[in-house]
Amino acid sequence: MAVRMTLTMQVGTADAAEFITRFQPAADYAAGVPGCLGQAITARDLAGDVTEFVITSDWTDRESFHRFETSEEQDRVTAPLAALRRSARMELAEIGAQQ
Repeated sequence: MAVRMTLTMQVGTADAAEFITRFQPAADYAAGVPGCLGQAITARDLAGDVTEFVITSDWTDRESFHRFETSEEQDRVTAPLAALRRSARMELAEIGAQQ
């Protein structure tokens, strides 16, 4: 069954543009990984000079996502994002229906 990964990350608002720049190589890598069906990023400004990004990616199944998530290449391409984050939370859920 297809799954959706939702990653919520908070960064300083001053770092928001740099976060988007650093996101692109990670997004390009994920797009080429077998099992990745697509991804999106949204942003909103919060109080206290914080910008919250929500990254979603859809996968054909949990196994495909876990192969991606535990790969050394994923660690390498996402390290620049981790350097900017103040907090992060990830959730994985089955997609019940999609059109």
